[in-house]
Amino acid sequence: MGKRIDDLIAGMRTAPTNVRFADACKVANHFFGKPRQEGTSHAVWRMPWAGDPRVNLQNDHGKAKAYQIRQLLAAIDRRREEQKDR
Repeated sequence: MGKRIDDLIAGMRTAPTNVRFADACKVANHFFGKPRQEGTSHAVWRMPWAGDPRVNLQNDHGKAKAYQIRQLLAAIDRRREEQKDR
């Protein structure tokens, strides 16, 4: 994983209320591929497991919503944990 992605994730963990929407999308794209929906105020990614079928990020004046950043971080943590178990 690139240093830039790691830096973005560290910033998200430190200040989830101050994350640029574009940066959040870059991180989500890195872990989950292209979103199944984009081009509106929302971008939606499908998850590779059942139960939590998507991550949704909403563009709020250039920032991502804090609760959605927390959901994205939880999905990334789960993805990393599953990859570690393989």
